[in-house]
Amino acid sequence: MKTFFLSLAAALTLALALPAAGSAQEGGPASRFLKQRHDDVNRIIRRAPETEPERQRRSREITQILSELLDYQELSRRALGSHWESRTPEQRERFVGLLRQLVERNYEQNLQRIQEFEVRYSGEESIADGTVVRTEARSRTERRQPPVEIAYSMHLVGTAWRVFDVNTDGVSLVRNYNNQFNRIISQNGWDELIRRMEQRLAAPSTE
Repeated sequence: MKTFFLSLAAALTLALALPAAGSAQEGGPASRFLKQRHDDVNRIIRRAPETEPERQRRSREITQILSELLDYQELSRRALGSHWESRTPEQRERFVGLLRQLVERNYEQNLQRIQEFEVRYSGEESIADGTVVRTEARSRTERRQPPVEIAYSMHLVGTAWRVFDVNTDGVSLVRNYNNQFNRIISQNGWDELIRRMEQRLAAPSTE
């Protein structure tokens, strides 16, 4: 369960990492949306906080960018698969709310990684239900490490682009999470899944 939220938070942190030197400025609308988020985060990070209130304000602003990047509702629907349809509106709302809180908390713990990586855009292509933006994230400090290939599946919600799945080195996070959630629900029931999410949220953030 912990791996689920850390993996998603880490992938989204890399999505907002600094653009690589010479990274192409052209691209499709979804790529331009991600690049704009880069610019927004960079502008906020350059504002080094001197007090705790300033640090908290900066964290809230970056978390807001995350909330504008990720489609929690669609991610939840895909991650739960057939179990989503059998849930009541109240149960769905509870699950989405817990998911949002857990990802945002783990994202805050990953903020320092933003400046440790650079991202290069390698392409954008249309798929049946949206667009895939392909990127490579490379460590600035460990240059010998191979880059991490990350593909963001995105779709339009109104007039804005939102991420609903992340493929890391060919592995779909949503597919993995669907397997994990399905196993918990099948073996222990829906209430146990919610209990584990609430337990994770109540645990110290340093775990």
